[in-house]
Amino acid sequence: MHTFMRTLEIDAPANEVWRVLTTPELVREWAAVYLEGIQIRTSFREGEAVTWKTQSGEPRSWGTVAACRRDRLLRFEYDCDPRGASSETFEISELDHKTRLQLTTGALDRDHFEALKRPTQQVIEEIKSLAEESAQIHGVR
Repeated sequence: MHTFMRTLEIDAPANEVWRVLTTPELVREWAAVYLEGIQIRTSFREGEAVTWKTQSGEPRSWGTVAACRRDRLLRFEYDCDPRGASSETFEISELDHKTRLQLTTGALDRDHFEALKRPTQQVIEEIKSLAEESAQIHGVR
């Protein structure tokens, strides 16, 4: 089994990164890298359900919000993903007027790992772009 981990620095405060991770309209923008029109359904409360639905409304994967700590940590555990059990963790930390975002996805079988390498890198870059744009609009950087 494989784990995919990417970290990057974002020129925006942690609360802007958090907003991009937890606002359904913004999630739809960065998640489109995985599948155009995909939508998240969740309350973003620890222990609550999370479901990703296709544009036609069909469930794509589902699980639980395993951790949700505002501006710090968001973790989904997928026990009903068609490709098997996995998790997705977004860790946020502030340093020197920037925010570090680490995205970890796993455990993945080899085929799933290879298939997600490129889109996961694109997702984290899209999150960065959206957070920096939002920070600029709101005048916080």
